[in-house]
Amino acid sequence: MKKKALFPVFVAFILIAQACNMPGSEQPTETNPPPVTEPPTSESSPAATAVQHQVIPVSAPDSKPYPDVTSQDTAPEKRAPYGDNYDLNRLERPFTQDMTYIPDMDIASFSISEDADWFYVSIGMVGKNPNNSPGINIAVELDTNRDGFGDFLILAKPPYSEEWTAENVKIYSDTNRDTAGNSATKSDAPFSGNGYDQLIHDLEQGVGNDPDLVWVRTNTTQNATVQIAFKKSFAGSSFLYGALADSGLKDVTRLDYVDYFMEQEAGSPIRSSTYYPLKALYAVDNTCYQAYGFKPSGYEPKICPEIVQPQEIIREPGDPISTPEPGCQDPGNCPYGWAGEPYCFCMPG
Repeated sequence: MKKKALFPVFVAFILIAQACNMPGSEQPTETNPPPVTEPPTSESSPAATAVQHQVIPVSAPDSKPYPDVTSQDTAPEKRAPYGDNYDLNRLERPFTQDMTYIPDMDIASFSISEDADWFYVSIGMVGKNPNNSPGINIAVELDTNRDGFGDFLILAKPPYSEEWTAENVKIYSDTNRDTAGNSATKSDAPFSGNGYDQLIHDLEQGVGNDPDLVWVRTNTTQNATVQIAFKKSFAGSSFLYGALADSGLKDVTRLDYVDYFMEQEAGSPIRSSTYYPLKALYAVDNTCYQAYGFKPSGYEPKICPEIVQPQEIIREPGDPISTPEPGCQDPGNCPYGWAGEPYCFCMPG
């Protein structure tokens, strides 16, 4: 009985197997995904060649920092304290257009030092992260003929490293003397020009003949959040120099910015100004010009004001005499405020 019961099952199995092999029946096949193809490489693109550096800067000698106005104390009020003089191209605008403060681009001081081969420009920031997400370009302007018109712009861009790097630094020149508009002593807006119009050094694009000409690094000392080194043979023996932090327009062909925007278009970080808040010109901070290699007369365009030392307070007989605390103390009579440690002098106006 068991054999008869199994026979129909066996016959059904044979019929199913034959049906699967009949002509016209589709056999399931294993399908592999198509291979991933990389975008074609342009044949005109040269193969990347590592730059062989011969000379690298070392540690910069100490330098005396010159202070710049900062906005960290008034930032909660969404304003700069002072220091933004539009007509004189003194910009204190480390804010976005909605007046959000960016401490990592707020210049606190700048200075220059040298050794046998290099100039080192040290720029201290309120914040200590120049790799902040907005992307902060840090630059040094060189005025080699001391007329207030920048001749060269050494521009570093992120990412910054604590080691010296040369691949993220460019140098631009001005070929037609218009980086200060028509006049270096005031805003010439609306002006039509091309600012720093020629790129003369850029390792990424293979521009320039000296791969060791200029370098940048970050966070070396308190007063050198960013430090730019360039060969002494490039700048000459005397010049004016200033610092710039730019996280807004980043357009070297429109420097000086004050010559391309009317002040009402640019806006203002000063709350009492008719043009407050910031508009077209935002997220930029610059400094006055310091002299190197010569004694300035004080009348050079964009020159930094002379540091004012605090005056001794003469007390009348019977006035209470308080014992001064040790360290750097505010004398209380500086017209533009007191620069504390490590500067210890009255702020320039």
